[in-house]
Amino acid sequence: MGGVKKMRSLDEIQREEKQLYLKEETVSSEARQVRQVKETYAKHFYEARHFFDKLCYQFDNSEQGYFYKTLFEAFSQQSQKVMSYIEEDEQELHRQKKKISNQLEDILYEKRKELAKEDDKS
Repeated sequence: MGGVKKMRSLDEIQREEKQLYLKEETVSSEARQVRQVKETYAKHFYEARHFFDKLCYQFDNSEQGYFYKTLFEAFSQQSQKVMSYIEEDEQELHRQKKKISNQLEDILYEKRKELAKEDDKS
């Protein structure tokens, strides 16, 4: 047997709508913070890369040059891992925002239907 969907009152629909808008704002705020962290990290990584380039150039033909190159390679690998984690967070927040947006579309449709019913009763 098919389940009967319980009709919700306009107040319930509006309460859920408000919760979804708050949730959407929270996710958007988190996404902005992650984007700022990503931009700051990219800037620091860029500066560190230039620092290591200068060190490697200054000590090109010595033991220290090899040490700095090795250190830079390890730093680059770790930096790429961090950037990957940040990008994964960004993608997850994008998925959450899309899901909330879809839920809002559904709730707005339900709200319009309920308002139309109330208008018909008047």
